[in-house]
Amino acid sequence: MANVENARVRLICVLNILVRETDANHGLTIREIRSRLKEYGFEPDRKTLYSDFDAIREYFAYVEKTRGNVPRYYIDERSFEVEEIMVLIDAVESAGFMTQKKKEDLIRKLKELTSSKQANELNAQIHYIGRHHSTNNDYIYTVSAIRQALAEGHPVTFKYLDIDFEKGTVYKHDGMDYILHPIAMAWNNGFYYCIGTRPEQSPEGEKDKPRQFRIDRMKHVNVLKDSKLAPPPKDFDVAKYMEATFSMYGSKPEKILLRFDKRLLQQFYDHFDQNIKVFQDPEHKDCVCANVEVGVGPTFYAWVSTYAGGFTIVEPKRVREAYHKHLRSALES
Repeated sequence: MANVENARVRLICVLNILVRETDANHGLTIREIRSRLKEYGFEPDRKTLYSDFDAIREYFAYVEKTRGNVPRYYIDERSFEVEEIMVLIDAVESAGFMTQKKKEDLIRKLKELTSSKQANELNAQIHYIGRHHSTNNDYIYTVSAIRQALAEGHPVTFKYLDIDFEKGTVYKHDGMDYILHPIAMAWNNGFYYCIGTRPEQSPEGEKDKPRQFRIDRMKHVNVLKDSKLAPPPKDFDVAKYMEATFSMYGSKPEKILLRFDKRLLQQFYDHFDQNIKVFQDPEHKDCVCANVEVGVGPTFYAWVSTYAGGFTIVEPKRVREAYHKHLRSALES
């Protein structure tokens, strides 16, 4: 009985070695596999290893063998190709709603889907520059609560985070409880959003108007199980809504000095890296300034004008004048 149990454990060790250390470009010789197994306390002969390979082929994955005087053995069957894992890792790194620690945990798990040598190659091939990341560790529970609300047909309550220049992170509207009837969750520009309506807290005529909230800014989310979910607006299309709300396509990047109202600090960081330094404007006590690099064009101008003078293009003069020309053209059309 002990021999049978040892054979099972050895088989698992062989499978683990092949999965973790081999791929189509990196195989192991019989001698190398025996050396690895010795670390686990096993010293099988060649015949025993060949039997283990046959068992793995029958029940788990096909063990490939290279040609040559000293053949190498490997497993090439993976749930994901290494290129697909690269895409997934890039998506995780681009996720502004995740904390840096959570990104690192997810990336580590993704790398475990391939061999250790391919994981090392991924480390050398992927580089991240200026990616956003959140400081809210609760977003995973927020997503879970919203999913539950959508599945069971209930609204949710939550508090919404904002940024104050003097106080730092604060609750918007003095910690008011928002009531939201979620319609869908959607991803845009590295952030995860919950789209929904607020019939209990909206004026007449806007009770079924969709609104979007960044999930990493939603805190203390609770499902209102005693209330029913309001139906979404008729013919509501999530994709069209997201395109209309977030269509900020970049043109040629240029360095811009922006001045804006301190109350718009959160809106500023919604579009720019959280690491960008904001400093007090020397001439306007209620305003701050920041140097940013942005694609200058009609979409950027439209974003600036959305805040009705809340954002001002200070420099360069050429861009400021182009923005004013854009506004005049809009008024004359």
